[in-house]
Amino acid sequence: MKNKSIKLLLSISVLVFSAIVFSLASNAFAGWRGVAPGVHPSGWYGWHNVKGVRKYYPNSTTAPKYTMGAHAVPGKIYHAIYVIDANSKVRMNKIIDNITNALNDPRLKGHIKIELMAFSAGTHIYFKGNGREKALLKLKKMGVELAQCANSLYELHIPVSKLYPFVKIVPSAQGEIILRESEGYAFLKP
Repeated sequence: MKNKSIKLLLSISVLVFSAIVFSLASNAFAGWRGVAPGVHPSGWYGWHNVKGVRKYYPNSTTAPKYTMGAHAVPGKIYHAIYVIDANSKVRMNKIIDNITNALNDPRLKGHIKIELMAFSAGTHIYFKGNGREKALLKLKKMGVELAQCANSLYELHIPVSKLYPFVKIVPSAQGEIILRESEGYAFLKP
């Protein structure tokens, strides 16, 4: 009987100690410490895709007030080369989102030239029937150059006919990246 009581008391002590540690370390009990819990105010909606453009709205009617960030030089054209070399749905979707975000940044809108360079396993982003044709055509319509490495096609035994017809083929991804960076393009990879 004595051993059972000690084990029960020890178990309860461990549970109480765990609850105290959790309450001190967690935002769930922040109010107990006199700190406001980390919750969003009523009506917070976060990031939304509005007519193909990601926008952040703290509520349903207001756009954010930007409080910092670099300023664009009036009249300057900015350049970026986005590179994908992995056959990952997440990375492919992310690079399309990243390019769209850059194109819609109010500081860069209408003042940026972007190239999407695919090579190695990233070639799959341009495969016909992969579900990305609409998104890629939208990027192309917005002025994005869609480039594919010829070396990757050769090494992976992929015929050009497997790719969307609007994709341009360059001799090598490495050469394209080197040339673009020498022209002042920012190198970006998801």
